[in-house]
Amino acid sequence: MIDLQCHNRSSLLKNAGHAGLHLRFTLIERSVAMMGQACRGGRGGATHRTIEAMLPTDHLLRRIDRCLDTSDLRQALAGHYSTRGRPSINPELLIRMTLIGRIYAITSERRLCEELRYNLAYRWFCCLAPEDKVPHHSTFSKNRHGRFRDADVFRVLFETTVRRCISEGLVGGKDAAIDASFIAADASWQRKTVPGYLPYVANASRAVKEWVRDTGDDVWEMARSKSCQGVSRTDPAAAWSARTVRGRFGYALNALVDTPSGVALDVEATPARFAEEVDAGRVMLERSASCFNYHPKRVAADKAYGSAGFLGFVRDYGAIPHIPVIVRTHQTKGKLPRTAFSYHRDTDSFTCPTGKTLRHHAFHPPSGVHRYAADTRDCEACMLSKKCTSARRRTLVRLDDEDVRDLARAETETGLYKRSMRLRRGVERFFADAKGKHGMRRLHLRGIRGAEEEFLIGAAVRNLMILVRPQRLTGKPRRGVCVPAAVTPAAISARSIEHDVIVPPARRYA
Repeated sequence: MIDLQCHNRSSLLKNAGHAGLHLRFTLIERSVAMMGQACRGGRGGATHRTIEAMLPTDHLLRRIDRCLDTSDLRQALAGHYSTRGRPSINPELLIRMTLIGRIYAITSERRLCEELRYNLAYRWFCCLAPEDKVPHHSTFSKNRHGRFRDADVFRVLFETTVRRCISEGLVGGKDAAIDASFIAADASWQRKTVPGYLPYVANASRAVKEWVRDTGDDVWEMARSKSCQGVSRTDPAAAWSARTVRGRFGYALNALVDTPSGVALDVEATPARFAEEVDAGRVMLERSASCFNYHPKRVAADKAYGSAGFLGFVRDYGAIPHIPVIVRTHQTKGKLPRTAFSYHRDTDSFTCPTGKTLRHHAFHPPSGVHRYAADTRDCEACMLSKKCTSARRRTLVRLDDEDVRDLARAETETGLYKRSMRLRRGVERFFADAKGKHGMRRLHLRGIRGAEEEFLIGAAVRNLMILVRPQRLTGKPRRGVCVPAAVTPAAISARSIEHDVIVPPARRYA
């Protein structure tokens, strides 16, 4: 009797579990149905056949449509739509309209909706019949600040394009480049204020409320800081930068690009500050490794990333840092630089030009700085004391990651380093196309989240443009990656020879 009761109880629990799972799938199906008709199913009828005949076969939107995969978007957004009421506007339609705006540099959503009314190519790409109604421009704002941002739709779209590039064999996986570019924010340079005033602004905008909520109590510390140059009243998350002729508020577009293919593997939005750009480089390398298992053999960047901390991170990441090392020997104010002292690894000490020893004095764990100091009596009796230091004794510092700095300096003499510096221009081409061709000189959205969404859309468009380039559609083989003829094997170090086996990518035809 007891066994029978236990058996019935387990059967009931099992049936209840199946019923709950069935109810969950039913709710998901209803929410997907409330998202409107799928764009792929909307192409049909005589009007669409007429547009198909008028649209050239090699049109840019036709090629992008063949490479665009939005199957994951409806499932990602299923939980953000109600299971009751009238069907809403299809989110895939809004995504396709957003892509059109970025491809053709249409920064105004009002103008985008207006051009969609009479442009047949735009209507074909969005799967709208000539008699279909174009969504109102306010629909973008309602969905962007709600469902799209909660479901991280633009990140899903961007990662889909990266996986498509990897499956097509466009990502070599040997060379990568990291860089950042300044993008002006939608904020006037004249509307500055102190950070502590913003929480009391009446009728604050969404960008101000988000920044105050994200910053928290750090607002008052920022207000008391002497280095703070003020924040914008309209977009306080943007940082004041003097990179342009006139100082402006802006963000940094951080990009991780696979070279020489030019595929954007990750992007990150940060305020336009050098320290946060270096931190964004670490985030992008870690995220690309976890999402796409991307582990390049060489990472190239400019001198802004040449700190010992970042070089050590790249080495621990498993790559060779092809990055110029930051040196500050010119900041000694006429005194003897550190290069005049020789370091001895066995005794962990320095020797000055007169032969005196500077022993290990202290270590600061948070910064990883070792401090070495000479004997006061040796410095007082030294004839070079006035040229060496103005203090009672000379002190030197050595970073905990000094070995990786020596590795980076040695790599600058190899042929692969010079090749990486040439390939690093691919990330500059990414910035040039984003600003010159796709209208990203000035952001349209405000806040750090709005900047990240625009950067993700721009990177997704960049990858789609690489996927649909004419060389792949006309049957012409892509040029293989090879070492230039000027680089001889004798000029390449023994440490880099194992990374010099470069296989040209497989020829693919459409």
